[in-house]
Amino acid sequence: MYVAHTHEILDVAESELAAVFGANEVTRHTRASTLTKPSRANLITIQLLRHHLKSLRPNTFDYLVLDEFHHAAAQSYRQILAKLSPRFLLGLTATPFRGDRQDIAKLCDGNVLVNFELRSGIEAGVLTPYHYYGCFDDVDYSRIRHNGLRYDVRDLEKALVVNERDFGIIQQWKRHAEGKATIAFCCSHRHAQRFAASLNQQGIRGAVYLSTTSWEDREHLISEHRKGEITVLCVVDVLNEGADFPYLECLLFLRPTESKRIFLQQLGRGLRRYVGKSHCVVIDFIGNFRNAFRLPEFHGLQPLEDDEPPSTFGRFQTVKELFNLAVGCEVHFDSKVIDVFASQVLDPRYATRHNIGRILLFQYAKLARRLGRLPTRGDVKHNLLLDDRFYAQVFGSWRDFERLLPAEAETNLWPWTETV
Repeated sequence: MYVAHTHEILDVAESELAAVFGANEVTRHTRASTLTKPSRANLITIQLLRHHLKSLRPNTFDYLVLDEFHHAAAQSYRQILAKLSPRFLLGLTATPFRGDRQDIAKLCDGNVLVNFELRSGIEAGVLTPYHYYGCFDDVDYSRIRHNGLRYDVRDLEKALVVNERDFGIIQQWKRHAEGKATIAFCCSHRHAQRFAASLNQQGIRGAVYLSTTSWEDREHLISEHRKGEITVLCVVDVLNEGADFPYLECLLFLRPTESKRIFLQQLGRGLRRYVGKSHCVVIDFIGNFRNAFRLPEFHGLQPLEDDEPPSTFGRFQTVKELFNLAVGCEVHFDSKVIDVFASQVLDPRYATRHNIGRILLFQYAKLARRLGRLPTRGDVKHNLLLDDRFYAQVFGSWRDFERLLPAEAETNLWPWTETV
């Protein structure tokens, strides 16, 4: 039995299983009555399985596959595991961490068979690199209610559903990815509908793809998107996980990305390789939302959320090693975004050593471009919010920091961190 929580994930799994076992041996269960007569390979959504779990006997399935296994700590998944009691359980996930810190590996007796994170996939050529542009968003998130886990959706709509903001986003898209097949991640159904309308007003074919979209309409939208008849699909919480769209060449992050899990899930949608696709363009709109300062850390593409660098950075030989980008990837932050990072790190509520080294590098590179030369310690002391004391504390000493600077920095001033 192969279980997933979206039909898009099951579409991919069904074709893969049919290729191995033959189409006649694979059943896609869409109603409870077929569950009593399982095939050799079976697929079902978690929602249908949960509602009809009583109709199944324990040990019906020898082999149970749970996709997006980071959800498995939820009570509904635990009930399924207890009832089915398979001889072999396989959990699959690209984001093996949860916000509540529950250890999903315990559900598999701690057995981790494969750990193949995104950066390994990019560097091995299995996945495509990405070029990321962090654009400044002047939305003031301090005025938007937050319950400790997420922002209030209605408040977000008031702040994000603005014609001027849509126009600015479209201009950035035209600059970096005009004409490329794109998915835009929105904060709500209303946000998606309004942004799609703004796209169409600008002569760009946009469409809305929501949890309420019918199955027939979903298939039609994906077909039109693949053929290029639709350029931008505006989505809300339906294509974050597991969806397989290798032809995608651009992602728009139009809502605050507060967690590493959401960031990696959204990023992963654009990393499948495809004929003629050299890289995926990612355009992120960053304001002063909570955890914005963690974005430089997310680009390390580490598999676990609580991985931290060592307290000192002496083991790094160069700046690029410290920044830790996957081969072929580029990250560019607007100078105002760097200011947001610096101000948040200064706030005791956000203070962390988790990624402060990277923020210090971005801040230093920004000043270097402004001066047209490598800044001295005095330049840093008098011009930067995070002054020379932070550099000495993080890197061991100012001289240790200077040793990390690339030899070519004097002439090209780090093109890998250009502002947009």
